[in-house]
This record gives sequence, structure tokens and C-alpha cells, in this order.
Amino acid sequence: MLTFYFICLLVGLIFAVLSFIFSGAFEANVDAGVDVSADVGADLGADGDISGGDVGVGEIHFPLFSPVVIACFVTAFGGGGIVGLKLFPFMPILSVPVALGTGLVIGLLVGLLVMKIFKAVQTNAVTTAKSIIGTVAEVTEPIPAAGVGEITFSGKGSRISGPARSEENIDIKRHAMVTITRLVGGLYYVREHVDEKLRNVQAEGKAST
Repeated sequence: MLTFYFICLLVGLIFAVLSFIFSGAFEANVDAGVDVSADVGADLGADGDISGGDVGVGEIHFPLFSPVVIACFVTAFGGGGIVGLKLFPFMPILSVPVALGTGLVIGLLVGLLVMKIFKAVQTNAVTTAKSIIGTVAEVTEPIPAAGVGEITFSGKGSRISGPARSEENIDIKRHAMVTITRLVGGLYYVREHVDEKLRNVQAEGKAST
């Protein structure tokens, strides 16, 4: 039985390490539907402010039998079994409940820890999404009426770029200033900034004269 426990311990450790390396510390191993999207119905007033908004956050789904939990269970099972053999050298069969108990406790603790981590990540993502709404950005790639362009704006002390679509389904030229109205799945929805609209009106007036 000692060999069996050692194999469980070794396999569990290797699998756990590989899971962390190749899945970005839980991301691929935990089927966590961390889907954060800010869907804001925004209206531009005369002063260009954004009013009204609602941020919807997806649920986190963490399966009990995720690879991370299974790896930790197997590792703890092997370790617990080895300890059980040391505690009951004359009755090796008693090492089995010790191994099972250790595996279940460790697996449950790891599961709860992962859930806590993802809840913290989700909360941070929601905060970030809320802070982006209403931000003024510059169009770096033209946004066609029925297509996707690109915007750049300042956030967290750095310049952030991302794909953008017109909220009003109109063409928005490069270097135009826009206001971010919502963020859905990494796609920014924008409206022309009120100053940009005024410039367009003035340009049209001059052109007509």
C-alpha cells in the first residue's frame, strides 16, 4: 500500500504543478464562468455627461470535480495514506479512511480557496468596468457604421487600446473623440463626444456657406 500511496502523491503533485503552469493558475482548470460585462444604457446630456447605467455580472460556476480539486485530492490522499501507515503500522487498512479524510478536507479547502479568488477577481473586474463607462477616448482606427474600429484611452496610469463599435451605427473618423457607453465581452461601444458633434456641425455649416 505504501507504493500505491507514493504513486498517488507523486501523480497528484505533478498534475497540480502542470495545471498551474499551463492554465494560468486555475483559469483553464476551473470552469469559472467569470463573465463580467457592463451594459449601460447611457444618454448624453448637453454637457456631455453620461447618465443611467447598469452593470450585469455573470455567475461563477465552479465544478466540484474540477482538475485542480481532483489533483489536490489525489495528492492529499497519497500523503494522508502514508501518514496513516505510520500511525497504524500493524493495521494498514486503517490508513484508507485517513487517506480519504485527508483528501476530502484538502480538496474542499482548495475548492473554497479558488472560489474566493475568483470572487475577488470578479469584484475587481466589475469595479474596472464601472470606472471605464463615461471615459473619453480617441479613435485610432476608423469605426465604420456597421463594423469595428479601435479606440485608445488612458486608464490605470497607462494607455489602453481595444476594439470599438459605434453605439449609434454611424461612421466615426480617425482621431475623433468618443465617449465609452458600455463594455460587452471586451468590445467597447462608443458615441461621438458632444464636443466632436459640435465640431462636425460647425464644419458642416462652414461647408454649406
